[in-house]
Amino acid sequence: MFNRLRIILSPLFVLKENSRRMSSKIVRIGVCQLNCRDNKEENFKIGEQLINKAKKEEAKIVFFPEAFDYICDSKSLTLEKAESIDGPIINGYRKLAKQNQLWLSLGGFHQRSGDGTRVLNSHLIINDQGDIVGNYSKIHLFDVQAGSLILRESDFTQPGSSIANPIETPAGRIGLGICYDLRFVEFARLLTASSENGAQILTYPSAFTKHTGEAHWEILLRARAIENQCFVVAAAQVGSHNAKRESYGHSLVIDPWGSVLLDMGLESPSMRTVDIDLERIEQVREKMPIIEHRRRDLYSLMSPMNIIVPIDDSKEEKVTWGQVQITTHQIFFRSTLTLALVNRKPVVPGHVLVSPVRRVERFSQLNPEEINDLFLSTQLIARKIEEFYKAKSLSIAIQDGEYAGQTIKHVHVHILPRIPGDFEENDSIYHELAHHDKKEKGWRQEKEMADEAKTLRKLFYPDV
Repeated sequence: MFNRLRIILSPLFVLKENSRRMSSKIVRIGVCQLNCRDNKEENFKIGEQLINKAKKEEAKIVFFPEAFDYICDSKSLTLEKAESIDGPIINGYRKLAKQNQLWLSLGGFHQRSGDGTRVLNSHLIINDQGDIVGNYSKIHLFDVQAGSLILRESDFTQPGSSIANPIETPAGRIGLGICYDLRFVEFARLLTASSENGAQILTYPSAFTKHTGEAHWEILLRARAIENQCFVVAAAQVGSHNAKRESYGHSLVIDPWGSVLLDMGLESPSMRTVDIDLERIEQVREKMPIIEHRRRDLYSLMSPMNIIVPIDDSKEEKVTWGQVQITTHQIFFRSTLTLALVNRKPVVPGHVLVSPVRRVERFSQLNPEEINDLFLSTQLIARKIEEFYKAKSLSIAIQDGEYAGQTIKHVHVHILPRIPGDFEENDSIYHELAHHDKKEKGWRQEKEMADEAKTLRKLFYPDV
């Protein structure tokens, strides 16, 4: 009887499953596993063949491992073969991306540094038009002794100085890491922290050593997926590259529950495709809301302000700021949690305001992440404002509350560039700051503010 009941219900179950799959955000990705040597041209030919295969299998994006361009057995040869980002290797892959209408994650390019004495280990994202839309340089360098193998990446590599903003791609938002970054929990947490623009896929293109790979590779990758409730894609090098170097292989794709969707074992060189369902992220997070359960009142993750959100100056929109409305044309800077705008009634030329994006009236109401981002953004903006206005000093102030002179009910920091003789007595500026917006005259027009914001915007977004 139970068997007959199962037969009757089975088609209904299949129908529901098919409906779910049709409506879900399923994307096919390609993962390349390589065994690169010191011959750049031969490595490129193999990469080209794998991209063509990925195209035939209808992948939307292809992930390459660290050192996809070459692996050498000496520091001198590694430096000699390094190229600039506009050299033949990257230009070749840009051409392949455009020809095949494929996105590429190139996970560890030996990018020649300015003086040529070291390289940057750079992870590039190229879109299907051949444009470089993401560029991250590895910040954690592999200086360790693993069994009998001693590797010192810092001998020939310059560490990166920032964490890249996740890149929007056909496979969702991708957070860029490289190999040894995998071991740093905070790095992954920062990339996935925001529910709105955090990474949906963490990438760790790697050339993991055989010794450390056997011990930790899968455990670490599954842990990053589970604790961040996101997909993890780790394209890897495999096998012996030379007499000194052997990589573990086992390129992996892992889902937000920690299940291994793809393990390429010791295949080399090879390309495999796998379908990932981005709705799986929300399903897992809904069932186990780890992000909501964090005790931000007891602990928080601090990071230097280094993720800058470009300003779109093509259209004007209204933004609520305290109890008033400002326009996006007045804003010249945005980070994830902070914005900066020009002043409608400046006390001195270059007098600008920096505030949290979230509407918060009093300083004590800011959470730790907002405080961190606000002051690091203020430091960055102040440095550029002082230089641009050829100032000699700065006055930086917060009027916290009505009786401190606050008229806009939204926390904001005043940055005022100072030059010799701008006030007869230096501290008179604070009296002027307390009264300047209570005078009828001196208010600026929208166009004047928009023009100033456009000028200042170029200090932070020179390519926009």
